[in-house]
Amino acid sequence: MKFIKLTKIFGLSVLLAFTACKKYGYEIEDGYPDDSQNTAEGTIDTNMKVIDKSMYAKARVFPGLVDQAEPRVKDAQFTLDLNFTDQTAQNLRISVAPSPQYSTGYYAAPGELIKIIVPAGIEGLVVQIGAHTDNLAGKFPLLRDPVVYSRKQLVSGVNYVRNLYGGHIYILASFAYPNPITFTISGAVVSPDFILGKSNDAEWVAQVKASQVPWLELRAKSVIFTIPRDKVMATFNSSEPFTNPTAVFTRWNDVFDLDYNAWMGLSENAADIRDRAPQSQWRGILDIQLSVGYGHSGFPFVGLNDAYWFASFTSLKSITTSSGQWGTYHEFGHNCQQGSIWSWSSLGETTNNLFSFKVANRIGANYNILHPAVSSGFPEAVAYASAAGAKNFDTDAFMTDKDKGPFRKMTPFVQILEKYGYGAMTHLYIEARHAPRLNSNDITKHNFVYEKLSDYTQTDLGPFFDAWGILTSIAVRDKVAAKYPQLNTQLWTYNPLNKTGGTAVIVPQIFSVSSNQSTEGSPANMLDGNTATYWHSQYSPAPSAAQSYPFNIVLNQGNRVSAKGMYFFPRNSTAQRPKDIEVFVSNDNSNFVSVGTAQIPNAFARYEFLFPAGAVNAQYYRVVLKNSWTANNTLASLSEMGIIK
Repeated sequence: MKFIKLTKIFGLSVLLAFTACKKYGYEIEDGYPDDSQNTAEGTIDTNMKVIDKSMYAKARVFPGLVDQAEPRVKDAQFTLDLNFTDQTAQNLRISVAPSPQYSTGYYAAPGELIKIIVPAGIEGLVVQIGAHTDNLAGKFPLLRDPVVYSRKQLVSGVNYVRNLYGGHIYILASFAYPNPITFTISGAVVSPDFILGKSNDAEWVAQVKASQVPWLELRAKSVIFTIPRDKVMATFNSSEPFTNPTAVFTRWNDVFDLDYNAWMGLSENAADIRDRAPQSQWRGILDIQLSVGYGHSGFPFVGLNDAYWFASFTSLKSITTSSGQWGTYHEFGHNCQQGSIWSWSSLGETTNNLFSFKVANRIGANYNILHPAVSSGFPEAVAYASAAGAKNFDTDAFMTDKDKGPFRKMTPFVQILEKYGYGAMTHLYIEARHAPRLNSNDITKHNFVYEKLSDYTQTDLGPFFDAWGILTSIAVRDKVAAKYPQLNTQLWTYNPLNKTGGTAVIVPQIFSVSSNQSTEGSPANMLDGNTATYWHSQYSPAPSAAQSYPFNIVLNQGNRVSAKGMYFFPRNSTAQRPKDIEVFVSNDNSNFVSVGTAQIPNAFARYEFLFPAGAVNAQYYRVVLKNSWTANNTLASLSEMGIIK
């Protein structure tokens, strides 16, 4: 029976650790799959003095060895409170949520056997050795072995586990226990961890200096960072010594409590589990090689083990100014994206960065220092939104530029947050968590953001979405327009960097013309109130057939307005005066309906065309100039045009 039970334990260990039991009679967790088909025989060697040094050379490279002089504990005890609510990514509708992974404060030396005694009646626990869970399989060249952590199911009573690379020791829980649980451990060493609220800064510094453990943890209520001890030691003689973890991690708690959890509308004691903040800490870790990128999201999120990422974890100056924090906020932001509800496909590298602006706004930091591309990307985006003509936020080359595109796409979100308050994002996150269904395509996600932000602002933001070229459905536009007054200012011209603009009243614009002579006349001249100026169709170089009659002119009123007709004022020149016209109206600049035909008199005078069926309510008015008063003339010109309210 004992042999059968051990065999079952071995099998479960294989599944959990991505490793295999080999013929040696004990677990050899070396990060590689076992294709030998050998069957484990006998029992695990429980001699605590036996050290498997077969991976010492690789463990020395990463994550490092533990000096034999470092004391190994015997029958030490640690207590964990496992009374948690497992807040899942599905509940929160975010990409990644922290899972119940509990730090023990102990570290396993490479190849050394660890004994853990679990109290009777305790089940559903797994021990993990190693914090570095990034799997580098397929990477070349490898700077470390692809898998350097292991997991094993724990049972009540005595458990033995070893990892040939060593690492921090964690307990993973699959369900909660109402009362704290005390474990007994032997063979491990004490990790020089800092625990906010328990550790003393000076004592911690002394502990780090005295330790020979290669990695340590910095632990706070909401976040845990795993960093190399040698980098901490190096700071002690630098211009910014890391001797103040209490101050740094008090700030980190603020960031996660106020700028991540609270901003997403999450609290610890929310009645609805969907609004409950994760009870497990978010984790970040440094590694010498990543499975992808310079940093990537996940649990834990991973950054390259260099000076930049280390400072982003530990520098008080960095976290109090937001300078140098882009990477950490960026990756944690990826974890918090709600891609299944509203963060549509072209916002993958955009909405995650909004958390950087939330932190900066709270602490009064200058947005320009967040990232070099912000200072140019925002003004460029404002110019894009302010320009007339057809736009598509998701596909235009200007907005999809590899380097600046994500920053330009942040601009409309920051404009809303700056002008209506950062609570707009809280509203969006809460509504997304409580939405009755997921959104499967980009247009429904556009609609969701448009409708929910309009609800928050109590304003129909349709003109704002139009200016940015964020397409929305006509049915949703009608629904929102029936509830709220339309936006009446050019919000899209607001520059969040210098807090200017965005206050001008929305005015009509010539959205498009099918032909224009760039050197003579401008479409905007038809709206300037001056009959001496005019628009002229192209004549040089010679226009193509598509640039001759019929000409199409689309007038965008900026929002939906009721009009009983349109007026026209021909140019003070008989040669290019249009004759027969037809007017179409639309609310989405796509589906147009004819409201009548007319003939503009051949005179330098205002002509008013009243729609035969009465007033219409529309945003876009398309005028089709069908022909000219002058025979065989292919050119057209107009001085003024507009709607009659």
